[in-house]
Amino acid sequence: MKVITIFLRVPKEELRRRLEERIDKPDEEEIKLRLSRFEFEESKMENYDYVIENTNKEKTVEKIIAIIKEQLT
Repeated sequence: MKVITIFLRVPKEELRRRLEERIDKPDEEEIKLRLSRFEFEESKMENYDYVIENTNKEKTVEKIIAIIKEQLT
């Protein structure tokens, strides 16, 4: 079985917005923790096979499906 890795990249401001708008909204400490790891996580992007800008859910899903189909052939 072949393993591929995909990094879903989202702008920091968008990450904060998404965290704050969740139904199960994390508390401010959890949000700060997630945002504090942002730079570290982004610094590891080069280790992934693919990097996808995750700003539009439908487009992101389409890109992931396309990658999977490409890898299966």
